[in-house]
Amino acid sequence: MLGSLTRRFDRPLVLTVILLLSRCFRFFGSTMTDDERAISTRCVHGKDVRTAGPVATPIAQTSTFVFEDQQQIIDSVSGVSGRHLYTRWGNPTTHQVEQKISALEGTEESIVFASGMAAITSTILGLVKSGEMILSTDSIYGGSFNLFQKLSNEMRFGIDFVDCDDFVDRIKDSNGSYKLCYFESPTNPTLKVVDIKAVAEASRSTGTISVIDSTFGTPINQQPHRMGIDVVMHSATKYLGGHSDLIAGTISASSELIKSIRKSSKLFGGTPDPFAAFLLDRGIKTLAVRVERHNENAMFLASKLSTDKRVRQVHYPGLPNHPNHDIAKSQMSGFGGMLSIDLDCGREEAMTFVDSLNLFLNAVSLGGVESLVSIPTLTSHHDISQETLSEMGISESTIRLSVGIEDANDLYADIMQALEKIF
Repeated sequence: MLGSLTRRFDRPLVLTVILLLSRCFRFFGSTMTDDERAISTRCVHGKDVRTAGPVATPIAQTSTFVFEDQQQIIDSVSGVSGRHLYTRWGNPTTHQVEQKISALEGTEESIVFASGMAAITSTILGLVKSGEMILSTDSIYGGSFNLFQKLSNEMRFGIDFVDCDDFVDRIKDSNGSYKLCYFESPTNPTLKVVDIKAVAEASRSTGTISVIDSTFGTPINQQPHRMGIDVVMHSATKYLGGHSDLIAGTISASSELIKSIRKSSKLFGGTPDPFAAFLLDRGIKTLAVRVERHNENAMFLASKLSTDKRVRQVHYPGLPNHPNHDIAKSQMSGFGGMLSIDLDCGREEAMTFVDSLNLFLNAVSLGGVESLVSIPTLTSHHDISQETLSEMGISESTIRLSVGIEDANDLYADIMQALEKIF
């Protein structure tokens, strides 16, 4: 057919028409929205597949940006042009990864911060005013717990801590007295699971802004915003980055809420360096495949350790005997790479166990490709009272394992040899 066409018409013209038609078919045939694309695809491409330019995100390693005249600066400062002014306010590299995170979480916008704590601080100070009340579960990361207490004392916020099992009822019974409610699911380090949809519904009915730290869950295993949560936070240092080589935090929400949080971000200056944003974008590209392996390895270890008499309790939502297993199964596609175990021993023996591990590196943090181990009472929760620790379900023999992507049998053998040192 092409031969007959080129004989009757000018060959270059025919080829040009064919090229244009093929591009049209390509354009109209690739109208998939973010929600239609699989999340593994969104990890790689974000919201839009690039049709030109560099494959890797360019690093705009600059503190400031040049303008031709003052009117352009005015348009930038006022938000009319959308052009970048100063990297503390925004940067092309950071903006690229922010769009990708929004595609993962299903939100209108996202902000990347210099750390997870910077993300939490800017969110709280951006949304809560002096005299207003915050409700939080009592089972949260130690740094968050201490931050809330400090802000409550110095900024005159009201803060109430409540057990995870009572969290939804407290919101329902609040009559809108809380400006914001904050929770983790799964929690750090005891892996409790909160009913995300129930929190979203209770918050919506009382006019309460709902905020979740979804670091343990990851966007691969759970999608809180799609279940109705207003603000989703991640310590991107962990699974999003995935390689223990950056510090960052993220907040994802509606444009309206992001506007208030971004004002705080600009003022407090918790802005990531462009190179850290580049590393974060690169890390997210492999997030889906990494989390799949994290899930498998952690489930394998949790199942094995749950039958070991030397382990008093295994905290992992994927186990059928976990008190929140049914909720976890209903809202998570995988149960994560974090698990905690309570050994049937005291503090000294627990320390010996951790020090005897080889593949599990003796280090704080979590979510990297390598397995890490820590004792919460000596690290993340070291300055919290014994009474509060007991309420959280944390003991001196609680060991937190961040299960990496190594061979699962090798990790199990490492744990077994360490257990032999103390039992």
